[in-house]
Amino acid sequence: MTRLLVDTSSDYLVIVVARDNNILASQLIYAGKKMSELLLEQVDNILKSISLTIDDIDEFYAGIGPGSFTGVRIGVALILGLSSGSNKKAYGISSLDVEAVVSGRDTLKTASLLKGDCYTVRNYDFTNNVFSPYYLEEIIDNKINNYTLINNGKTYFPNLMFAVQSGKLWDFRAECLPIYLRKSEAEINLDKKSIS
Repeated sequence: MTRLLVDTSSDYLVIVVARDNNILASQLIYAGKKMSELLLEQVDNILKSISLTIDDIDEFYAGIGPGSFTGVRIGVALILGLSSGSNKKAYGISSLDVEAVVSGRDTLKTASLLKGDCYTVRNYDFTNNVFSPYYLEEIIDNKINNYTLINNGKTYFPNLMFAVQSGKLWDFRAECLPIYLRKSEAEINLDKKSIS
């Protein structure tokens, strides 16, 4: 099973090509605001570097967040387009799940900062295979040590590699839709104008 994973949820573009649980190629590029310009070209480059084409990919994966609102949508759109064009399956992978898989702990909470003091959180109980839905929580300083915090981007890259190699990541594949637990700034501003 050959898989293509693309994560655009931060300023870094992450691309991984794996066969079963073995990484064939991986790439981490600082993309900043040029994510949409670089993404397709870099996917093509990494596949060419290992003599593969889109037709050789069996499953497609997009990082579904939490993370950059626009960035996540760029990655999801590409993966949905590639999978649809090749008539293959597309899935989503959350950075919270990646961190939980590589933690090695039986129970934990993962959290990723959205804005201010608001975090996206998920609880994991690997002993009983019970996992909460994603939810929002305001985490205060004295509770922060109870969470495994996510810092998407450059520091997230090695953990994604470990998660792929563990083989457990595929158990957390989800629908290829962004995790939106909070409204975008545009939606918030529109709501404010509607109330006025």
